[in-house]
Amino acid sequence: MNLTGRRTFLRNTAGAAALTPTSRIPAFGRTRSLRVSAATSRADLADRLPPEWYRRKISQVQEEMARRKLDALVLLSSHNVIYTTGYFHLSTERPLAALIPKSGDPTLFVPGLESDQVKLWWVKDFEPYFDFPGPVNRIRWIFERVSQRGLSTARIGIEEPTPSRLRQIKLGAPSAEIVEAGDLIEHMRWVKDDDELNIMRRGMYFSDFYVQAGRDFVKNHGSVTENEILKNAADALADKMGSELKDVVGVSIDPPFGGLVPFGKRSAFPHAVPSKDRLKKGDALILSYGTQVGGYAVECERSFLIGKPTDYAKRLYDAMLAAHDAGVENMKEGAIAEEVDKKSLDQIRKAGFEKFLKHRTGHGIGLEGHESPWIADGDKTVLKQGMTFSCEPGVYDPDWGGFRHSDTVIVRKEKGEVINTYPTRLEDMIIEI
Repeated sequence: MNLTGRRTFLRNTAGAAALTPTSRIPAFGRTRSLRVSAATSRADLADRLPPEWYRRKISQVQEEMARRKLDALVLLSSHNVIYTTGYFHLSTERPLAALIPKSGDPTLFVPGLESDQVKLWWVKDFEPYFDFPGPVNRIRWIFERVSQRGLSTARIGIEEPTPSRLRQIKLGAPSAEIVEAGDLIEHMRWVKDDDELNIMRRGMYFSDFYVQAGRDFVKNHGSVTENEILKNAADALADKMGSELKDVVGVSIDPPFGGLVPFGKRSAFPHAVPSKDRLKKGDALILSYGTQVGGYAVECERSFLIGKPTDYAKRLYDAMLAAHDAGVENMKEGAIAEEVDKKSLDQIRKAGFEKFLKHRTGHGIGLEGHESPWIADGDKTVLKQGMTFSCEPGVYDPDWGGFRHSDTVIVRKEKGEVINTYPTRLEDMIIEI
């Protein structure tokens, strides 16, 4: 698939030729293996959440609204609209809002170009406006309509607004009591239920495949550029998703070609932009990929060595892996986010590589690739079962290169549950070219 074809897939997810290689990889932690085939595809799992899930979610939101004595909740964040109603849409400068009353079904306020598509979803009550910016500020327009629905003097919860947005809200509903309540949805999003976790497991199948596709391209083509790795792995994934997904709403891979694939000294740049350098023996290589299925993001990042590792490379790798494993081990119920971060990064400090630390252990992941809470210094969130995080401590020597794995981890009672299946041990990460 060329770049134009891949873009077409990402916009419309048209069918593509099947790509179903099976790759056998040595055991992860000596106990696990990756077989990229239908056997591990979790094709039995849904590719998106059904309308019934969102109806239940609205009821759960309304229960929390009652505790806060809210008559209504208005959501303008596209991720929060999707989380509560399941209405996927292309978020632009045109505001789109969900009104959740204290009882009953929600209402959507949409730009006119959504007025036909919205009819296909379960939320039947909607009001369109023609376009943006319009003769009346569209935020004001939305709140005028909210006010006209018997809520003119109501207690209405909103997400944290900018000063200019709050001004328009108050112009639209001047007699209402406007209350910041964005944390209501934010905190609900932190803890995923089994249906959400299964969507993430389905997405991880593709993310693990993504790493293997990058690895296979390197092994088969040798001295390649980062750009070439990015393009060919993304093509392989787009083909696979196009042929295997049953539902393609909320599906994406990272632009421009997908992910981060730095090697050599550039692997010490955690967010390296692509280059046209060529891979050579002795290089460290990081394949960092994320995918979304059903709107939920997951990520799989793996560090490789091109050829036999030196003793110094082994020391760096072992420090990174010890930090990674400590992070997973401590992502458990009752743990404090910043304490998990410290226990993880202390492994790198103990190995003598503190000066090569450049970032935290991890971040929340779900409808957004990066979302709260944070496995980082300063975040005192108490972890709960069902929370999901990346675990990605890294070690970066600017004069040599860097190593970082990232797993997507579910907080459990005793320790974190890794949903990735891709290997992490050094002996499995060597590529001969």
